[in-house]
Amino acid sequence: MLTDYHTHSYRCGHATGEMREYIEAAIARGIDEIGLTDHLWLYFEAPERRNKTWAMAESEYAQHYNEMRELRDEYAGRITVRVSVEADYIEGREADLLDILARFDFDYVLGSVHFLDGWLIDDPATADRYHHERVAEIYRRYYARLRQAIALGCFDLLAHFDLPKKFGFLPEEDVADAVAETLDAVAHQGIAIEISSAGLRKPIGEIYPSRAILREMRKRNIPIALSSDAHAPEEIGANYGELIDFARSEGYEEVATFSRRSRTMAKIG
Repeated sequence: MLTDYHTHSYRCGHATGEMREYIEAAIARGIDEIGLTDHLWLYFEAPERRNKTWAMAESEYAQHYNEMRELRDEYAGRITVRVSVEADYIEGREADLLDILARFDFDYVLGSVHFLDGWLIDDPATADRYHHERVAEIYRRYYARLRQAIALGCFDLLAHFDLPKKFGFLPEEDVADAVAETLDAVAHQGIAIEISSAGLRKPIGEIYPSRAILREMRKRNIPIALSSDAHAPEEIGANYGELIDFARSEGYEEVATFSRRSRTMAKIG
């Protein structure tokens, strides 16, 4: 089984290509299941402040959702299309997020933390902030926020678990305790973590998550899913040979698949 459970289309404002193009690319590359995970609208911002380069407008989402469902039905028998979403956790807006997610029939919800108190931590335009704060503290704040997201109980799969490393800024001190506490929360909640090739295309040049984190995940029997975080159709399944070798090198032989918020495991490949 090969999946690509993290993809974005032009609708998110910072990717290119129609969802149909991503599906066709997945078929061409031998992917068995593709998850369509464009970002949920920026529910935590006032409508007039929502940045259209970060996520689609709320007014577009119903059409987007219906298109996902139509594509799922159209491609049945050729590839399994999963109707999904990448949803950001924002402290203090938990009730809003839970209310929104309850309106839709998703196969899985991909959870992420991109914002720390209004700062988009993976935005190249504001990456200089890593030069002006203790990087270890950024990581600790990030993992603390991620634990809050996990505790909310609405996510099936977590994206880019060690996102703060994107630009190559590494903590000045060991933050393994924060990572371990967060992985313990993941294991307790019974959710999965994606293994993503996207980091290979970023300045860090490394898979998400790091080998040290993957090893700790394996100790806790945390399930994995495969993803590319594609922002262009040609990125679907990118570097999957390296990704699969990486997973297997730490003892993973199965990947998580999702349908109607239920997880099953399948052999890799």
